[in-house]
Amino acid sequence: MKTKIFFKNGWYLLLAVILSTAIYSCKKSDPNEGLEAPRIFKPSGITVRAAETSAKITWTAPLLTSNLKLSYAAEFSQDSTFATSEFTMQVDTAGLTVGEEKIKVRKKYYVRVKALSTNGQPESNWMVSRSFTITGEQYFLPLYEPKVRETQARFNWIKSSILNKIVITKKDGASTDHVINGNDGLTVITGLEAGTAYQAEIFEGTKSKGYLEFATRAAVTYHAVLNPGDDLVAAVTAAPNNAIIGLNPGTYSAGTSNFQIDQKSITLRSISGEPTNTKINFKEFVLNGTGAGIKFDGVELDGAASASLYFLNLVSGNNNADVANFEPISIYNCIVHNATTSLFRANRGASAGSYKMDNITINYSLIYDIGSTLGYHFLHLDKLQFNTLNVKNSTLYNIGRAFLTCSTVIPSNNATINIDYCTFNNFGASNHYALMDAGSNPVRFNFTNNIITNVPRSGATVNADALRATGAGSGVVFSNNNVFNFKASGTGANLNFPSNITVQANNLSENLNWVYTTVDFKIPNPSPLRTASTKSSPIGDPRWIY
Repeated sequence: MKTKIFFKNGWYLLLAVILSTAIYSCKKSDPNEGLEAPRIFKPSGITVRAAETSAKITWTAPLLTSNLKLSYAAEFSQDSTFATSEFTMQVDTAGLTVGEEKIKVRKKYYVRVKALSTNGQPESNWMVSRSFTITGEQYFLPLYEPKVRETQARFNWIKSSILNKIVITKKDGASTDHVINGNDGLTVITGLEAGTAYQAEIFEGTKSKGYLEFATRAAVTYHAVLNPGDDLVAAVTAAPNNAIIGLNPGTYSAGTSNFQIDQKSITLRSISGEPTNTKINFKEFVLNGTGAGIKFDGVELDGAASASLYFLNLVSGNNNADVANFEPISIYNCIVHNATTSLFRANRGASAGSYKMDNITINYSLIYDIGSTLGYHFLHLDKLQFNTLNVKNSTLYNIGRAFLTCSTVIPSNNATINIDYCTFNNFGASNHYALMDAGSNPVRFNFTNNIITNVPRSGATVNADALRATGAGSGVVFSNNNVFNFKASGTGANLNFPSNITVQANNLSENLNWVYTTVDFKIPNPSPLRTASTKSSPIGDPRWIY
């Protein structure tokens, strides 16, 4: 009997729970239930558009307030939690603009906005923006890298009488003021520390008018430091592998002797960092065998006095039959001129690819009067298996019949060639492909941010195609360049690029009035070329914008 009573009462209890749940579920839910009035009333969708000297901040008014005249508070802080506040502004529109008189340039800020109380409606909660920064005006011109040395740096700026000082700040926070004349447009600041990161800021009184970050070059340990009159040929021959030979200002002459570099890599570097005051009269730099390589830094290299044929020449033992793995070649901040046949000959070796080199670099250099006999290309790299060729920030003119050949088939070759921010004038002849002949070797050829004019040479002709690259997987990028008088024979249409492998974009055809004999390639100001690069900066060799 007791068991029956227990089940009967249990069924009554279960029925009561089910009925209670059903009744509760039938209540109509309020989507705003649990929300306080300030949460319903707050603005939304804050947008910040920051520029050089101001930031425009807008937001969306709260819902259901179209008939209300609202005021807002906008609070600014460099702290996303707003534990500390810089200042607050009150406006009666859904937006405001704040300038550098209120916020500091290059500092990260946040703004939060709330609607103030009105018509009995309490003030809203805050709506917080993303971070934003105003960059400030930029009177500085870009730093020219070769002018940043171990203990000094040159600064250029847009000339203006309002500018009166540059502040240099070291990475640890120590700063020094340097008084300038704003109309000068440049100054050299000395007394810096080698291998150190700095910030530079230019001012009108207390107002920032430009900012740069840079690092000085690391200090160098020289194997030997020579003076004019010393025997540089003997010093090169005697130097050990990886030696850095410093050259004090003056002229060093090889006479009729070649610089012989046998199975070692060396560096020839000016002490001043100025190629205009440190010159080497060369006949030829011969790199012989595995391990041979060379770097030039801050020197002028003149082949005229010694009737130079080649600037660089690769060879190996057994009458060039030995396989050789060469070290990289670098030409940095140099002036190279007067080699009548070629800048770089690398077409020897028993077979294609028996000579190898990882990379070849030309950077911040001025190279001219090369290959006047028209017998070789400027870079004659047939048979050399190389990985990368980088030619950047340089000027090349009067450089012979064509720029580059690497056409001998090398089965394992897959080179990348980057030509970037360079200025070219007056080359091309003998119906060659003016820019590159890679034959059927697969290559990646990137030609960007350059100025190229007066191709071919006066009275000469080149192939109607600017380059040849038929190897499977080859690709060409030709973008953000300025080309003028870039034709097969000086008339007609511009040279062609193979459409199936070439990407072209943002190229210009501005006539700069340069002729075959032009040697001063300054960019006019104003000019569309000053903002034509992939970074919206000037194209061509940057030395010509100052």
